[in-house]
Amino acid sequence: MEVIEIGPKIKEVFENRNMKLTEFADELGTVRQNVYRIFKKRHVDTGLLLKISQVLNHNFFQYYVANPRDLEDEKIRFLRTETADYQKQLELSRKEIDYLRKIIKLMEEKAELVQQLGKDNVILQ
Repeated sequence: MEVIEIGPKIKEVFENRNMKLTEFADELGTVRQNVYRIFKKRHVDTGLLLKISQVLNHNFFQYYVANPRDLEDEKIRFLRTETADYQKQLELSRKEIDYLRKIIKLMEEKAELVQQLGKDNVILQ
């Protein structure tokens, strides 16, 4: 989920309401300078955000709640990535198994040769 800077969003909605700044400040129980500060903030206290939402008749909390469809898309992307990672690990494991089988085969051949050499030495003595 993307990070939302709520101040500029509040300013945008405020400007679309064609409300006077002093009227907005009065409704919030503050002064104009504080409203300008609010417009620049990244985060706002939830109590203040609730009051702003009521005054501007706009749900600013919606920007902090993930859309269920977005969550599903994110889960699907995660699962696809995880599946791809498992596929890579599986392929590497298969290659490692093949490699180990070759080593085992070579070691068995070596053991047979050593055993054969031991028999040949016994016969020669």
